[in-house]
Amino acid sequence: MLNLEELRQAVRGEAQLNYNLAKFSSFRIGGNADIFIAPKDKDDVLNAVRFFEKLRLPYVVLGRGSNVLVSDKGVRGAVISLRENLERVEIKDCGDEARVYVEAGADLPALAVETLKKGYGGLENLSGIPGSVGGAILMNAGAYGKEIFELIEWVEVIRNGEVKILKRDEIAYRYRGTDLQNDVILSCELRLKKLSPEEQAKAMENRKAWMEKRRNTQPLSLPNAGSIFKNPPPDENGNPRYAGALIEACGLKGRRIGGAEISDKHANFIVNAQNATARDVLALIELARTEVKKKFGVQLELEIKLLGEFD
Repeated sequence: MLNLEELRQAVRGEAQLNYNLAKFSSFRIGGNADIFIAPKDKDDVLNAVRFFEKLRLPYVVLGRGSNVLVSDKGVRGAVISLRENLERVEIKDCGDEARVYVEAGADLPALAVETLKKGYGGLENLSGIPGSVGGAILMNAGAYGKEIFELIEWVEVIRNGEVKILKRDEIAYRYRGTDLQNDVILSCELRLKKLSPEEQAKAMENRKAWMEKRRNTQPLSLPNAGSIFKNPPPDENGNPRYAGALIEACGLKGRRIGGAEISDKHANFIVNAQNATARDVLALIELARTEVKKKFGVQLELEIKLLGEFD
């Protein structure tokens, strides 16, 4: 059995045993991780990964906890948190564009605001997506017609215990998914367009409108994990289909199980209304899936990640 002293000799960052994960989840839900570490830097992440792989201990990486549901039973093995120390951003002006180096734990909305204020466009569409840059890369996050992989030059990962630089064309990415699921994302480089003053003003105006729409249509006042389901493919006539609209059409807005509730503001959001458990949330997920399948013949696919032990 791993002891705390052994763990602290392996990594330079914070190291804890039996650590509660609820405060690291935007849902404010979850049990304890057997092992929790917050590495000091990228080298420390590599040290931790090699240490856990040598001991054959399972591990998962947690960014800013905005797109996950952590089990009530917690997580067996180790959780590596990147949100504290892997947040470095370097913006290099290259004439008509900028090359932006970003570590995986950096906050995506803050990065979008910072780059836009400096006159570089591309991320403003994504500024309402909570979470880390690493998490956004892992799931190819997108909003308002833009996906983050449209901006990616390369991604730095740990794969099989080694650090690798993967160019965009070496990564298989798709709607809300990539083939990086078994890698640890460390950093990336983004290519952003340099905006004229007029373009910058227009981009700021668009961002303001998108953020206002988000405030009006999403349940931001209650703990949640963002969109629960991916939007399904278009119907046979090519018409787009939206998970929230399908769930709403099943009459499930406002449906509550335990302390969890399908939001009455946006049906593709489940909120922690009152001391919800992961079991409560999972029950609503299964209810929505069942009813949408029954009514529309559509199988909803999760956008959030389930972290830990689920029955």
